[in-house]
Formats: sequence, structure tokens, C-alpha cells
Amino acid sequence: MLRKVLEMKINRVHLYNFSSYAGDNTVDLRTSGKKNVVLIGGNNGAGKTSLFTAIKLALYGPQCFKYQDKNHHYFARIRELINHDAFLSDKVKSFVELDLYIPTEREHANYTVHREWTVVDKHIEETFCVYQAKKLLDSRDVDFFQNYLYTIIPPNLFDFFFFDGEEVGEFFSTGAYNRYIKNAVLTLSGYDTFSIIEKFCGSFIAADEADTAYNQAAEVARRADEEYSYTEAQISALSMQIEDLRKSIAADEIERETLEYKFIHSGGLSEDKRKTIEKELAELETIKSDKNKKVHEFVETLMPLYITRDLVNRVYAQLLDERAVREYQAVLNLLSPKTLSEIIGNIADKGISTETLVDTLSHGIAEHLKPAVDMASFHNIHDLSRDQESQVVAAFTQISSFDQKAFIRDCNKKNQAAKQYEEKTKQLREALPEVDAAAYFARISQLSKKIEEEKETTARSEAQLENAQQKRMEQLLLKERARKSLYVHSTNKTAYMYTEKIGRIMNRMIQSATSEKFKQVETLTMEKFNSIIRKENYIQLFELDADFNINLYKRQLYTIKELASLVKHGGIDALELRLGPAGIRRALEELGLKSTDDLRRVLSNSCDESQLSLIDNRELDLYNRIELNQLSRGEKQVFVLSLYWAIIKSSNQSVPFIIDTPFARIDTEHREKIAELFFPEVSEQVIILSTDEEVVDDYYVALKPKIAKEYLLDYVSANGKTVIQSGYFKEVAQ
Repeated sequence: MLRKVLEMKINRVHLYNFSSYAGDNTVDLRTSGKKNVVLIGGNNGAGKTSLFTAIKLALYGPQCFKYQDKNHHYFARIRELINHDAFLSDKVKSFVELDLYIPTEREHANYTVHREWTVVDKHIEETFCVYQAKKLLDSRDVDFFQNYLYTIIPPNLFDFFFFDGEEVGEFFSTGAYNRYIKNAVLTLSGYDTFSIIEKFCGSFIAADEADTAYNQAAEVARRADEEYSYTEAQISALSMQIEDLRKSIAADEIERETLEYKFIHSGGLSEDKRKTIEKELAELETIKSDKNKKVHEFVETLMPLYITRDLVNRVYAQLLDERAVREYQAVLNLLSPKTLSEIIGNIADKGISTETLVDTLSHGIAEHLKPAVDMASFHNIHDLSRDQESQVVAAFTQISSFDQKAFIRDCNKKNQAAKQYEEKTKQLREALPEVDAAAYFARISQLSKKIEEEKETTARSEAQLENAQQKRMEQLLLKERARKSLYVHSTNKTAYMYTEKIGRIMNRMIQSATSEKFKQVETLTMEKFNSIIRKENYIQLFELDADFNINLYKRQLYTIKELASLVKHGGIDALELRLGPAGIRRALEELGLKSTDDLRRVLSNSCDESQLSLIDNRELDLYNRIELNQLSRGEKQVFVLSLYWAIIKSSNQSVPFIIDTPFARIDTEHREKIAELFFPEVSEQVIILSTDEEVVDDYYVALKPKIAKEYLLDYVSANGKTVIQSGYFKEVAQ
């Protein structure tokens, strides 16, 4: 059962005082034939996301921000989106308007959707109206139009068609991705009708029964069903809330990282970094001062002597000689012949001539004390005092012990410290002004606080979700008991049996229909994935199970002995985890077995050495399951895009596909293939909002033949206004 092919297009978007689009701004988005791409360029902050938001907001109103109805949160968001200059006028007015080409039962028709906001008594008021062929529709027809629009692109699935490239990597970050796939496949393919019928049949109760016991059982069953449904809705709401919070946290963390990156690369310094630099400057100043002091001391005292150190050595030798001569002469003066004569004259032994003895002693002592100096030619040159001589000797000692290499190292350290000091001083000098830094720190603090609050809210919501899931299990048991009780007390079991039978039929129809749809989605996903990815046979099989969980496989050879060892060490669960359902099915086929229990017995026997057989080394061509976290970031992104493409194509619908920041999370290895094979084929109308670092170079060349129109959004900071120009980035389009 497939829906009729639907071809919806956005022909024009008109913005008035919306976000950075001051005054009237119109963009023609019409495409035709093979030229199905509208490329809109703009740097960060130019207004791409605002245009993206305006289109969603025009169509969905509060549900654009996941609000069920208008509330103060919604109008707070609207106030932020009204151009700030609009508040300078007497009458504040802002609107978004879309010209749509939408199929109806008989023909395609042109509609204009107009959503306008005004300020009345400081409150935002919203007006929504729809025109068909320039004729204003009444409220009843507007409701019909909205309901019909929701059948084309249901609000809970518009993320499939209004695609934020920043979030492509978040697809597998939550365990609820299977619910997202289920909603997409069932709703886009029209199978959600079966679910509605099944739910109705499950809640059917014959209200005419007069039997008191039956009525009581019916009331219990009704309450049990209502409570279960309420808990189901609560779980769904909590799951969505948690998912939104995680996305918000991720977006805030990305914004914080981006701010930090821009702040640092624009010359900004964090408070910690500034303190670190100031501490380093103080340390460098100490090093400079210490080394400068040593150099100055050397220059002022030792440098002249060090330069003439060869002469200093000679001076030192002369000083030593002069000291020796002085000492020698002093001794001679002390031991003069007269002194010696007086001393020797007192000797009792008069056998030796006193004169002879005096001469002999005087001459002997003089010769013994005579310094190694040529006394005949020796002259006193310096004639220094003892203090002067001590100073000269001390200077000579310093020169002798002077470490030239250490002095050079000190000079180098001084120069290096001076250079680093200048660099860090320049870094401080060129840092952003305190006003800009204050704004940055305020925003960082705001984001950090918001992230912390969101994480706390997420933790509380996760706890509530866990409680609700436990409660649902209990309610499911109560509901089943109430159903059985109702059946027992029913006096008109035929109606009950038929409604229950219809419910089972609807369930089987869903399984049957989705089984075929699964195969279609699986085949299309693999075709697109393999056409984009560069690794041959990296993923060879993709399956969706009954719960819409993703299973990826690659072929691998196993011997029976290896499988038996796996079962021996981890049990049959380890085998099922490694091979996955597809691998287990193939193993059963290869071995001609009927059930997993049979496989377990065969492999368990193979582990028994007493029952070893010739088949232990037989190789089986099976599947090895690939865990999602085994994929690289780029491979995950390509797979998600391929899955999106397959679900949209299998739904047999052609509606506008709008993507903001298309390559935000896509690695460069796969960008060209995505530009060539994904964007041009995903829809009859593709609107791409790109920065100057995304659809460029070879990616632009690959996309060019498919481009119907090109625009460039330029934010003029002087007047805070976005200007829409024809053409793409000049440096890219040349």
C-alpha cells in the first residue's frame, strides 16, 4: 500500500522585519526539471538559519519549536525573532509568508501561507491566514488546509525534510532513534492508519452490556487502558524532552567551543590564561633581572681584566716575585751580620772564629732564603701595599675561576627570557579590549550555567522516565488482567472477539506491510551508502528488526571450532551478539539446523574433546555484526544520510528538502560524493544553506549542473541588516 506521489514545492518566501531581515525581503525558490537545487550562501551570522527557521515557522507555528500550542515560551521565541529595529516604529509588525505549490485530490494548487505578529499592549499577537489562488480561506478551510499539510509532512517528522546538518551526528546519540525510524516509516508510508485501527479495537468495550459484573469489569478495563495510554504518552513526552535537552546541550556545548575558539584566535585571553601569562611574565622578569645583574657585575669589575688576562698572568707572577724579594730582604735585615754577631758572641765555644761563623751563617741563610729571581736584574715595578696586593690577587683568583661557558649560558637565558617576555607582553597588549572580553565571559558563563541546568533537568527527566517505564510494565499486567476479566464477564463475546480479532489482523498487516517496506528501505540505504562511501564491502548487509533497531553486518569466515570456543567462553548469548540475527540464520542454514537450541547443542558437543569430529575445521561463510560505535564519525554521518534518503524515497513523496549547514559534520572524504549523489536526488526541490567553507571547490562543481538559483546572504554590520544578493560567493563561483 503506497501513497500517491505527492509533489509539494516552495515557490517563494517573503520576510518582513524577521530576525536580521529588516523591511521587505523576498527569495524566489522555484526549480524545474533537472535543476532542482537552490543554493544559498552566507557566512556565519549572515541569516541562513533565520531563513531556515522562517520557512518552518510559517508552516508549523508553535510546533516549529515543539510546542503543542501557543504559550508564553513560544511568544518569547517570537519576540527574539522580530527584527530589533521594528520596535522603533509606532506599530510593530513582522511576518513570514510562503507561496506553496501543493497537490490536492483533483489538481495541484497554489497557496500562500501568511503568519504575522504584532505587538499590542506589550504582548505579541499572531495572525495566521491562508490564500488559495489569492483568495482568502475561511477558518474552516484553513483548518482543513493545515490538516492536509500535516498529512504531507507531519510535524513530528518535519526534521526529515527541514534538516539541520549540525545534528546529523546526533542521530545515534539517543536510544530512541528506533522510535524515530518507526514513526518515519509508518507515517510517511501511510501505515499509521493500521496503528490507529489497532488501538481503537484494543480499547473497544461494548457499552450496552447490562450485566453489572461486566460493567464493572468494563470500567476497570477502561481505566486500566486510559492509565496505560496516559503513561505511554508520558513516556513519549519524556523521551522527546530528554532528546531535545540532549540536542540543546550539544548545541550549547558547540556554541561554547566555537566562542572559545573564536575568542582565542581573535586575540582574546581567558581569565586563567591571562593569569598564567602574568605569572610567566613575573618569572621571566626575575630571570632577566638575575642574569642582567651578573652581566653588569662582570662588565664593571672583571671584564677589563678578563680581556687582558694574558697580561694579568704576567702581573700576578711579578707580584709573587716582588713579595718573595720583600720577604727575602726582610729576613736579611732581621739576620744582619751585626745581629748574628751579637747572638753568636754569646756562644760558649770560642774555638771558632766569630767572624768566620757569622759570615758562614749569614751567607748560608741568605742563600737558603734567596728567591728564584735574578736579583742582579730584578726591579720592583708595582711596589704595592699589602691591601693593594690582596685586591689584585683576589681579582686574579676570580679571573682564574671564571666559567666562560656558564657566562654564555646566562647571556643566552637572559636573551631568551627577554624575547619570551616581549612575546607574552605583546600577547597581553593585543588581547581583546576588556569590554569585548567581558561580553565573551558573560556569554560563556551564561552558556555554562544553561548547560549545567539542562544536564540537571535531563537527569531528573531520565529518573522520571525510568519510573514511568516501570509503572508502564505494572500497568500492562493490570491491563491484561482487566482484559481477561472483561472477556470472562462479557455476555456478548462475539463483538468482543471480533474487535480483538480485527486488532490482531491490523497488527499482522502492520508487520506484513513493514516487512516489505523494511526490505525497500534496507536496499535503498545500502545502494546509497555504497555509492558514497569509499571502502569496498565495508558494510555488506543492513537490516531493521521488528523494533526498528538497526543491524549492520559484514561477511566473515568462521570455523565450527571457533564458534564452539565462543560458546564455551561466553555462551550462546555471546554468539548471538557477535553474529547477530542474520549471522545466526545463516549458520542454521549452513549446518541444516532448525533452531538456536540445535546450534547450541552442536557447538557444545564440538567443545567436548571426546566428541571431536572432522567438521570442527569446516569453514562457514557467516555474518559478523558491526556495532554502530565501530563506525567512524564520517561513516555514521554517511549512513544516516543514506537512511534518510531511503526512507524519503520509499515513502513515494516529493516534498522540499531544506538543509542548513550541509557539511557541518561531514568529513571532507565524502563531501564530493554527497554533493553529487545525495542532494540532487533526495527531492524535486532541494534548498541548501551553506557557508563559504562547505559547498566550495569540487563540491560546488559537482553540484553546479543541478543548481536552478544561487543567492548570497550578506550581513551588513553597520546597520545590522541581512542583504539578499543574486549569485554565490564570487571566489567560489568564478
